[in-house]
Amino acid sequence: MLAMAPCSSFALKGKDEVLLAKNFDWNFDGGYLVKNPIGVKRSSLPLFGGEPTSWTSIYGSLTFTQYGAGLPYGGINQRGLAIEMLWLDETVYPATAARTISELEWIQYQLDTRANVAEVVSHLDELSIRPIAGKIHYMLADDSGDRALVEFIDGVPKVQRGGLGALVCTNDTHRLSELVFDKLRTLKLNGNTSWVRYARLRLGVEAPDATPSVESSFAELEKVAEKGSTYRTQWSAVYEVRKGRVHIKPGNDSRVFAFDVNALDYSTKSGTAYQDLFGKDLSVAKFEPLTAAAQQSLLSRNLPKVGLNNQLDAIAGHLLDPSASTVRPLDDRATLLVRVRVKAPGAFARIAVFQNQGEITDQKSKYAGSALLDTEQRDFAFYNLPAGKYAVGAFHDHNQNGRPDPGEPLAFFHPDSKVTGSNFDDLAFELKDSPKTVEIVLE
Repeated sequence: MLAMAPCSSFALKGKDEVLLAKNFDWNFDGGYLVKNPIGVKRSSLPLFGGEPTSWTSIYGSLTFTQYGAGLPYGGINQRGLAIEMLWLDETVYPATAARTISELEWIQYQLDTRANVAEVVSHLDELSIRPIAGKIHYMLADDSGDRALVEFIDGVPKVQRGGLGALVCTNDTHRLSELVFDKLRTLKLNGNTSWVRYARLRLGVEAPDATPSVESSFAELEKVAEKGSTYRTQWSAVYEVRKGRVHIKPGNDSRVFAFDVNALDYSTKSGTAYQDLFGKDLSVAKFEPLTAAAQQSLLSRNLPKVGLNNQLDAIAGHLLDPSASTVRPLDDRATLLVRVRVKAPGAFARIAVFQNQGEITDQKSKYAGSALLDTEQRDFAFYNLPAGKYAVGAFHDHNQNGRPDPGEPLAFFHPDSKVTGSNFDDLAFELKDSPKTVEIVLE
């Protein structure tokens, strides 16, 4: 795919242990390690309408976050269920269930209420996901050795279960990763794209002489670490799921810190506690109560970086005590679904949302993405677009260079079927009702 996308992960079952390994690669740093106790009453953020989900945690957990308690990137609970997430641009979340939850709260919900992978997978249709900022898929493992990759494609959950080999995930769908791996496995692997990282991990963890261990897992993660100027590996983690141990390597720190998850106090009275992932040391003794000031500090630092600038104090308060929430639904954002139809599946499509004539003329857009047209109809989602006027275009991106070259004409959605051409004023429609679906047919 075109854009550099972050994160690499694998989950495998050895003779005596189940390992889940993850590089968290992102374009900003900062983060907390959070201990979540039993008995925490939560309610999902009511930012995007619907019926926010409410629940009470029945399992304690240890989680990673860049936003604070309740919005984790990954973690493990007392029962030995571990979950991590990675970016997936082709994600279209389910929207049919009445109860709603955000993409990161989904992780906390599962860790709070589910004991194993099977329980998560059997309840995937119970929640509609309305994301704050991320289009992601989820890697899961439990102490029985069950592993799963959960993706939401065209609004439908797709689950790939781990077999005898490793379950590997980067930033493409499982189907596309497998297709590309068949071609890359015999070639010299250059660069660090999603495809290359997937192939490196597959070849490494499935090598005949590979011996699963914490040390070998970190060695494989190092081979796919991001060290660029935009995306960098902010931390790496290896879960020994059966032992209930998490090994953490923050950023450029050469040290690896180990936590015995079951040694933590998860009683309700212990309260939510945290420590800075980028502090001088990480240890069980370093946890301290998560205050409103500490929660708000991390939110104020990082939520604006993903476009959420308002209600930061209210969001911080909600995450600590949803019963007294003052968070208001956002009325200036909307979701746009672009449905692309083709007569002959097989190529990639590049889909772009234009804000003015200049963007159409220059064929550049702030909002764009790619999808594999492996069926006659594919959906692509643009979440939380600012309300306003937009035009939508798409083209067959055969050479995957991100621009419509000769033989790859740009096709548009026309609000008025009688109007042709590429004039923004003729193509533009008002985006305020959410979700809105438009359709483009590629010849």
